[in-house]
Amino acid sequence: MIFSELVNEISQFKNTATLHPNFLFRGQADSNWTLEPSFTRIVNRRKLNRGEALQLERECINKFSISARNLLPVKNTISLLPQNSGEIDFMGWSIVMQHYSAPTRKLDWSCSPWVALYFACCEQEDSDALILIGDFSKVVTEGDKRLSDANANFNVLAADPNSADILHFTMAFNTNERLEAQQGRFSVCTNPLMDHRKMIKDVGGLHEITIPKAMKPEIMQELYQMNITAKTLYPGIDGLGRSTYEYCNLWDKSSIIK
Repeated sequence: MIFSELVNEISQFKNTATLHPNFLFRGQADSNWTLEPSFTRIVNRRKLNRGEALQLERECINKFSISARNLLPVKNTISLLPQNSGEIDFMGWSIVMQHYSAPTRKLDWSCSPWVALYFACCEQEDSDALILIGDFSKVVTEGDKRLSDANANFNVLAADPNSADILHFTMAFNTNERLEAQQGRFSVCTNPLMDHRKMIKDVGGLHEITIPKAMKPEIMQELYQMNITAKTLYPGIDGLGRSTYEYCNLWDKSSIIK
């Protein structure tokens, strides 16, 4: 495969200027990785059952939210604080936790295939990569149908250890600069133990493109020309540091400082 062939294959999956995308894209630097969110990997490795996983998740969100209120700007926390019901916004806090590298049951996707391509090729130089393309409409239509059959909202089912396994694509209602830059969306399942690949495949909503490891340096060079870099995808000093690392890998020996 050459870069132009890869572009042609990805270009079959187009998003138009609408509120909801036609497709979502995820890049994985190792084609052998599962589609398990970070929290799912932990609880499965520890062999926790669903009830135990839900208890651990609730405790993690409680602990994070209590401490984070004193560390985050007010504008990022005010909508997440308990309202009249006295209940904490667990799904809202999980978005914040995802941003700050805490384990959650959410899996990152992007509306941009080029952002996904970046994450597929920015690391793991010795492994083939994978671009996963999720059919937004198929996944959401099936998720909505199963929610209707269950006659309950997603948050209620997500806290029930006996509820049906329902996967949904969702956007963040408490967004941030990084999420905006990466055109981020999420997949999330009512069952925190589930690998998302199987559930998306079951509704005929998944397409996969394998990228040979030998192509990664060329792809990173092409994305650099498109301004798809750590500096643009991670606004702030963190992205600047990451972009310096990238520059070392992409640096051309012909460069001369005068």
